[in-house]
Amino acid sequence: MLLVNVLALTTLTRKLLPQMIARKRGAILNVSSLAGFLPIPGTAVYAATKAYVNSLSEALRAESRGCGVIVTALCPGPVHTEFQEVASRPGRKVKPGPGPDFLHVPVEQVVRDALAAVQADRPLVIPGLAMKLGMFLVRLTPMSILRRAWRFSAKRGR
Repeated sequence: MLLVNVLALTTLTRKLLPQMIARKRGAILNVSSLAGFLPIPGTAVYAATKAYVNSLSEALRAESRGCGVIVTALCPGPVHTEFQEVASRPGRKVKPGPGPDFLHVPVEQVVRDALAAVQADRPLVIPGLAMKLGMFLVRLTPMSILRRAWRFSAKRGR
């Protein structure tokens, strides 16, 4: 996760961004996750690497402002893909993905929303109305309340 979400992203950006700036045009669409907005118990490293993607994207957007380069972070919630199969540990049953089905966004919608966000020069895109609303509410919630919720959730899971 660190190699892909941090090192590869940084290396590719460092290699390609100067060329885009020299041409005065280009776009970077960094694939992050809603997990990048919160420290999530059970997926701490994944959430931390996606927080890096979000932070790097925002900083690059500010640094390249006025250079003709668009930087957008794509932050999807649950999407039905082969990711769960590929990311599962050997011997564990593959889960269909976190959350109820109504929160899942079709892959095609994620792609459409991402490309529309780049075209509109938006800094961030969260596909799916339910996820947009949910993240709006979560981001307004004080961390102390979220910590209590995680503790409660951990006790129920035992």
